[in-house]
Amino acid sequence: MPSSVATFNRFEVKYLVATRAIPELSAELGEYVVPDPHSGGAQGYGVFSIYWDSPELTFFWEKVEGLKNRRKLRFRRYLGSDEVFIEIKQRQDRTVQKRRTVWSVERTAAAFRADGQLEWDLAADDPVASEAMALAQRLRLQPRAGILYRRRALFGAYDRELRVTFDSRLQYRTAGLDIARPFDTGKYLLDPRATVMEVKYDHRAPVWLTKLARRHELRIIRLSKYCSAIDREYFEHQLT
Repeated sequence: MPSSVATFNRFEVKYLVATRAIPELSAELGEYVVPDPHSGGAQGYGVFSIYWDSPELTFFWEKVEGLKNRRKLRFRRYLGSDEVFIEIKQRQDRTVQKRRTVWSVERTAAAFRADGQLEWDLAADDPVASEAMALAQRLRLQPRAGILYRRRALFGAYDRELRVTFDSRLQYRTAGLDIARPFDTGKYLLDPRATVMEVKYDHRAPVWLTKLARRHELRIIRLSKYCSAIDREYFEHQLT
């Protein structure tokens, strides 16, 4: 996949739901959504991400302090795949810009080493990877947190911009991070009896979503997986 840049105004709403309630919620959603063809059935698929940050945790503090203009560098891999998405996500007020490229696991691990060292020659022909390296060099970025979870994804049946995901068994580590070697178990971000339901949509929330949330008394949460991991690891979960 070539490097790409996508700019969009998108709203993201997250709810904390009981894992045992997922079958009932999924049944009610059935009229409005269709499964992601890559979702891997009812169990979903594994997602492994490594977030890079500075020694001062620049990206973490930008999020905690609520800066309107902020960014992050993320390496994402879907378990079972030999591809890695190298992503630079930047938020400017309510506009999100994402620049990303897709590399092989081997190339990514060799270019963006687990110790934070960079191999510039491997990124010479890729503007997104080169930008990621420049950002990493300027801010002295290194792998700071790895996040592992299971995701079940759905798309809107009538609005393909609508996306609903259920993320469960969220775990993290802050040491021994290597995109080529996802860890098997880590510390839990959330009680495994809880699942994060996330809805992404353009313009306005669907009426059916508002009614479903009210009917099930779903609680909106503000959760950054990376920030929650750093907060739990270093700040006793006092900041997020």
